[in-house]
Amino acid sequence: MARRSNLIVVLGLVVFVVGAAATYLIARDDGGDSASGGAGEVTVLYAEEAIPAGTTGADAVEAGAVKSRSIRESAVPADAITDRSQLAGLTAVLGVAQGQTLRLSQFREAQTRIGTLEIPEGKTAMAVQLANVAGVAGFAGAGDRIDVYGLLRPDGQVPAGAARLIMQAVEVLSVNGTTLAGAQGQPGAEGLVFLLAVSPVQAEQLAYLTSFQQLYFSLVARDATPVPATPGVDIDSVLENR
Repeated sequence: MARRSNLIVVLGLVVFVVGAAATYLIARDDGGDSASGGAGEVTVLYAEEAIPAGTTGADAVEAGAVKSRSIRESAVPADAITDRSQLAGLTAVLGVAQGQTLRLSQFREAQTRIGTLEIPEGKTAMAVQLANVAGVAGFAGAGDRIDVYGLLRPDGQVPAGAARLIMQAVEVLSVNGTTLAGAQGQPGAEGLVFLLAVSPVQAEQLAYLTSFQQLYFSLVARDATPVPATPGVDIDSVLENR
């Protein structure tokens, strides 16, 4: 009888241990996709794998690149994404590294077909094609600022032609390499297409100058202070000491 009682006790212990282990496995975080946080913790979304720029939130979720996990409340970014529904209609503006907590500042509503471009309020995006040298030789990219110079061909009002600084600190939204046939006064055959954030008035100036005159860009520091109006240069002033 004692042996039978011991056997019952042992079986009871085995059942208890197996039950406890099963409960632990069920409650344990499933692949880092936890549903809720403990005391002092907040559930946030993170990148299970790297999310490239241009990826829509829906595609990232469908691909399994978005998971949830609990982190300390003190470590939660102010704009952390906590629910997959927040990604609806958004596109990654910058690449998100693997393991990084997802933040609303990393995503934007798509404004264009490519989805990753954000046009500043009050501006329009205008594409301008320039030869390689005139287009800063590939040194300018998205987020940079450029000054725009107009090169005026000789005519009745400007007999010898002239160069004028017409725009300052224009934001570059995108730059794509392309083939540009060599044009008179534009050295080289390799060219660049700049997508610039400009006002409607500036867009008119650029349309005129690209159609009837010429353009030249220079790269400036993003925090550079605009310079006072310049007098421009023509044949009479180009050799003057300034």
